[in-house]
Amino acid sequence: MPLRFRVLGSGSSGNATLVEGGGTRLLIDAGLGPRALADRLKSAGVEPESLEAVVVSHEHADHASGAAAFSLKWGVRLCGSRGTYAAAGFGATSIEGYDVVAPGGSRDVGALTVTAVPVPHDAAGPLAFVVSCAGSSMGHATDLGHLPRAVVEAFAGCDAVLVESNYDPAMLRDGPYPWSLKERILSPLGHLSNGDVARYLRASLGSRCRTVVLAHLSEKNNHPELVRMTAETALDEAGRGDVRVEITSREGTGWIAVGRRSSADAQMRLF
Repeated sequence: MPLRFRVLGSGSSGNATLVEGGGTRLLIDAGLGPRALADRLKSAGVEPESLEAVVVSHEHADHASGAAAFSLKWGVRLCGSRGTYAAAGFGATSIEGYDVVAPGGSRDVGALTVTAVPVPHDAAGPLAFVVSCAGSSMGHATDLGHLPRAVVEAFAGCDAVLVESNYDPAMLRDGPYPWSLKERILSPLGHLSNGDVARYLRASLGSRCRTVVLAHLSEKNNHPELVRMTAETALDEAGRGDVRVEITSREGTGWIAVGRRSSADAQMRLF
């Protein structure tokens, strides 16, 4: 079974991404309630108890609020950093179990290999992940204030990359958030802007990458078409017409295959 993934939820209302390969399934994050998460899995043709693990990026509610209850209900182990375990309070509740993955380290989850990459965010031990299977890999990074060298290098060999494109600076500046929250979002430990992502796509996207998924869009400080236009302009400037861009909604995406696309597929983006 080739590597593929499907976003089940994205944004402040709850984040979860289903990854499947080699007969193994896992979730990255569980920021939805266990019932909603189970319903979305079943809509994707996946039974919740078939998951091997839930890998948690950090403790914030929109990424971790459903993890413990889901683990207990469906008998699925959790995995993440020591900081996430402590800050999310997983030790104070009943869960199936917790496997620690250190920043820079890797852990095999069935047929999948999960590599943890430290990210700059105002959380305890936050991580991005590279998930690999049978020679293909995808990078997954949401909630980070800037793209450090560790993330760029870890994602350089990925066939697909999911990264947040959270806000447009002008919309954030003129929007309804209090200044304290705006300053948090804008900080080096906050979130990525459309411009941050554009600079990454223009200068640092790996040559193997054929699919970029832009996630965690702010509903008040961004717009999907602005995200797409900014990203595709950057890719065009970099001569990367071979890369497909997909934008997530709060309800997620369909299945996205991970791997090299044919030249005919790459040409489709030009029309």
